[in-house]
Amino acid sequence: MKKSLKKTLFAGVAALSFVAVAGVSSTNASAKSYAKVTSNKALTTDATTRNVAVNGTNALYTKAGTLKGAKTVATKTTLASLKNSKQGQKNFRAYRVATTNRGSVYYKVVSFDKTYRGWIYGGKSVTAFAGGIASFSTTTAPAAAANTSSSASSASINTQGQTTALTDAQKNATYKITKAGTANDGTATTYSYPAWTEYKKGRTVTDATPYANDTFKVTDQTTRTREGDLWVKIADTNATNGQKINGWIKYSALTAQKPTPAPAPAPIADNQVQVTLHDVYTNKDLGSFLLNKATADLNANVTIAHAVNIDPAADINNSLVALGQAHNVRGYSVSGLTDAQKSANQTAFQSASYGKNVTFNVTSVKGTSLFADKTKVLPGIVANNNNITDGSNGAFSPAGTDYVEVNGTLEQANDLADSIAKLGTLYGSNGQTFSGSSVEKAINDANLGTIYFAKNAAGTILSKDQLNALPANSTVNIVKATLSGVNNAYTVGSNPTFSGQYTLNVKNNVIYDKASTLASQFAK
Repeated sequence: MKKSLKKTLFAGVAALSFVAVAGVSSTNASAKSYAKVTSNKALTTDATTRNVAVNGTNALYTKAGTLKGAKTVATKTTLASLKNSKQGQKNFRAYRVATTNRGSVYYKVVSFDKTYRGWIYGGKSVTAFAGGIASFSTTTAPAAAANTSSSASSASINTQGQTTALTDAQKNATYKITKAGTANDGTATTYSYPAWTEYKKGRTVTDATPYANDTFKVTDQTTRTREGDLWVKIADTNATNGQKINGWIKYSALTAQKPTPAPAPAPIADNQVQVTLHDVYTNKDLGSFLLNKATADLNANVTIAHAVNIDPAADINNSLVALGQAHNVRGYSVSGLTDAQKSANQTAFQSASYGKNVTFNVTSVKGTSLFADKTKVLPGIVANNNNITDGSNGAFSPAGTDYVEVNGTLEQANDLADSIAKLGTLYGSNGQTFSGSSVEKAINDANLGTIYFAKNAAGTILSKDQLNALPANSTVNIVKATLSGVNNAYTVGSNPTFSGQYTLNVKNNVIYDKASTLASQFAK
């Protein structure tokens, strides 16, 4: 009986075992569970912030890798080989993002040369790249150079093989494109960005041959991260050439030009005295001119006195401005001179000789400012007649209350006028005219050539009160505008006119989420 019971139990256990095995087999044979996409959107942030590099930890697929039907575009091994590529063509741009019901994030990316395109795992958050890709800076600031004298000869500058930042001498030099032409290798023409550092950004002109004899000045510099070569942004000095060629090029593609020697000074005849007006503020000569001896003039002192209709024994300092203006030397006064400098002028006047030069001290900083009347600055230069545009949204028309940024400080537009009015290089006599290029240079030299202003989502420029009234976590758009192309002339006077175009081009838009932190964001 026991033997029979054992057989019965054994048979029961065997039957149970069979059922269990059969159950496992049934589970393995069921349909595989796939993820589903719950969101698929185009990325709309600034394209330059979506440059990424692959790292080989995840493969590239035709769709999110966990979706049914996903096929491999590039394996992890293939992508790992691109991680440290020395070619910018292997930079990637992310342009779509998808989220699955499992909480995984996938980005659609494309290599700059379009060899690879597909979806790659990007982590668990849509706020930062992770997983198989990471943010990547396609350009890097070059290492500082050991500076040499800025007066070094251009002919001695070697552009080949340099990867460090430019020296002062190299920045100040004038260049030509060595082999201007059609080659698309960074050496024959310029690019809107250094080649292969931004997706689908290429040459400014396909043939630079018409610019072969033009000379250029360097305005910016950077190093391509992957290649490690130095690129510079150049501007054509030929103002009539349309400036289409302005852009980025390899520094090694340039040849520094030997500076044109200054003309030899005109000889001073025995019946002439040369007058030079020297600005003690800038320590530069403002100009020189020759005065001819009249028949009755006893000496050079008398010739100078007759030029301004004064007594030869008078104080020459009182007549220096009129003397210069009569010979087209302007932009200075004598009110800022010390007693010692005025005394030196009087001594030079009394001892002037024919056949020689006499130098008088003057100062440019105590003259009348081109922007002395700040009420004329904003209506004329900043606001009216579409003189400042943001490049996409029409006229920038501050009414004296809109925020702008100067030297890292968030300011109102009328404060910008105060800053411009302090530009010492734009002081002169009433009626003196400054060229547009000199105005532009003075503003840029004072670091006032870039401003920021705030817009809401509807594109309306926000005033100070509107910004302050925004609730916490409000979204505003900060537009960065950079000075370019001041072409008209400006005249010092009580009612200066600003009738020309003073155009600002937007470089990029940056979104910040708290109006209360705008100033600190600028400081970064």
